[in-house]
Amino acid sequence: MRRLILLLILLLGFSSAQYENRLLVGFQETQAIYPGGDSTAFGPAQLIAQALGLGYLEAGGRVYLSLGSTVSSFFITEDGPRAASRAAAYRAQGSVWVPVQQLAANLGLLYRNDYGAPVLALKPARLVEVKRANAGGAERYLLNFDREVQVQLLANNPPRLALIGVTATPDVPPNSPVTLTKTEWGSELTLPAGNDPPHLIFLPRQVIVERGNPAQPTLVVLDPGHGGEDTGVVVGKLAEKDLTLSLAQRLQKLLEARGLEVMTTRKSDASVPLLTRAQYASLGQVFLSLHAAAGAQAHVYSYPEVQTLRLLEKGRELLPKTPAAQKAVLERYVAPPGSAARFAQGVAGALAGIAVKAQASEDAMYVLSQSGGAAVLAELGFESLRTAQGRDAVAGALAQAVFSYLGLPSPAPVPSAPQPQPGATKP
Repeated sequence: MRRLILLLILLLGFSSAQYENRLLVGFQETQAIYPGGDSTAFGPAQLIAQALGLGYLEAGGRVYLSLGSTVSSFFITEDGPRAASRAAAYRAQGSVWVPVQQLAANLGLLYRNDYGAPVLALKPARLVEVKRANAGGAERYLLNFDREVQVQLLANNPPRLALIGVTATPDVPPNSPVTLTKTEWGSELTLPAGNDPPHLIFLPRQVIVERGNPAQPTLVVLDPGHGGEDTGVVVGKLAEKDLTLSLAQRLQKLLEARGLEVMTTRKSDASVPLLTRAQYASLGQVFLSLHAAAGAQAHVYSYPEVQTLRLLEKGRELLPKTPAAQKAVLERYVAPPGSAARFAQGVAGALAGIAVKAQASEDAMYVLSQSGGAAVLAELGFESLRTAQGRDAVAGALAQAVFSYLGLPSPAPVPSAPQPQPGATKP
């Protein structure tokens, strides 16, 4: 009897160990490991990406997995306990392993634990609408979703796209040139055939399918700092998040009036993750992040040239060798050396023209690091933004700096920022 009990214990222990080492990813079963010796499960990063259709990149001692515009980054270590304690990636057995629960939290994936076996999957998503638009001669299809999704191009002509994890789609009229079909991975979207191959642009909850190579207007990206629960600095009844949004809206009108294409990281009092702001920064020829601080002085920051992305360095190497037709496209995403510092000095000078003292310097800020264009973070003083007239004056100065950097004729001089009036606190 004692032998039988011992045998049952051994069998149960073996079965439990097998079950605990399982990892279910989508419809696939693979192995989980526990490098920290605790309950933190790690799964093979590349297999997870393949099973869920995620973007995958390993570079510079880090591994990146992406879902739509959201990116999850882990530095890689060969120290198991360190990987577990710091939620890092772990290199072992010839593969890179990532903490499953942390990955799910970063990308908004479905995660649960079934009796010791981790389960990782995509949350069902819905395609809200498909809109067609023209932008500077380019044909665009705007795909709007209710959450972040991964979209993959299956064929160029006609464009066929896999909408991974998209289980609900809008009704398409019978005579529509767009077709939607359900598939085992979610949905498939087919667009009308065209002469130019399409390319995809990922934005929060939106994917743009664009084709054509027109002379496009310059894209300026404005980033009103903070938002949602993140109020930023608060002085009296004034919150940084409100001032930056109000300033961005004024500046957007001035830039669009001159024919520039303007995109903003937020249009309302909403929270925007830092990774998303950096994703927006990578799209523009000019990126301007707006912040505020107590007092009157302004600070203008650009990213140090010595720490630029390898992608930017490679683009600069290719520019002299690129044919003219392709060069115009490359120049939209790769600015010459010193561009950001030159733009920062221009912003500081324009602010000085409205009696706002500004200091230009360099700082290795992440939100600036992903931009190949002229990226600057401007931190304005509350005193110059306190009134609507003050924000108008600052927006005018910032617009003047953008026009000057792009070589556009300077607009009419902007008025100086008025002195703050007692009781004027409404943003």
